[in-house]
Amino acid sequence: MTGTGAGVETPSLTWSVTGVDLAPVDAWPTVRLRLEIGCAAPVRSLTLAVSVRIAAALRDYSPDERTRLRGVFGTADQWAHSVGDLVWARPTVQVPAFTGSTVVDVPVPCGQDVELASVSYLSALTEGDVPLRLVFSGTLFHARDGRLAAAQLPWDSETRYRLPAEIWSRVRRTYFGRHRWLRVDDELYERLHDYRVRHSYGTHREAIESLLRLTGSA
Repeated sequence: MTGTGAGVETPSLTWSVTGVDLAPVDAWPTVRLRLEIGCAAPVRSLTLAVSVRIAAALRDYSPDERTRLRGVFGTADQWAHSVGDLVWARPTVQVPAFTGSTVVDVPVPCGQDVELASVSYLSALTEGDVPLRLVFSGTLFHARDGRLAAAQLPWDSETRYRLPAEIWSRVRRTYFGRHRWLRVDDELYERLHDYRVRHSYGTHREAIESLLRLTGSA
């Protein structure tokens, strides 16, 4: 999408996500969206803030996916009003000088905190694409009348991309295998630990399975 500046001398930028790379094994699982930026005029530099949003309303969902997404969007009768954009990440990218076009990586973390709506959403998908909307803001530095000038990106600077859901699943499996992380506070952990010890369970998993059986959930 092409943005227009406040004045006629402000360069206009175009945006397009051309693909995705899996980041090398690092301290935190990450995918990198390859963002191509175009501009007819030379750009000195660009400080780019990216809001990576899941545009959930732009795809269909199977009955099983709708069931798994109840924790995100509620029951079936609530979907008409509750399905909207979910913020996945807000990375900032420093874009060096370029003329014509350039390609930069936009890092998007793939965490395991299921209390985040974006993670719960991604965990619920089994196939298809994740509709993404990238909204840009920041400061563009360029030459005007032989001097350095700065301009804010226009409000309508954005682009869309459909990320294969399998990409996120692959990254999660690489880093976490078949494990999921559940965050609990100290008090709840101590209660679970005490239950495990009192009933002589070897692991916390066995203790949790026991509690699920007691509630009829396993």
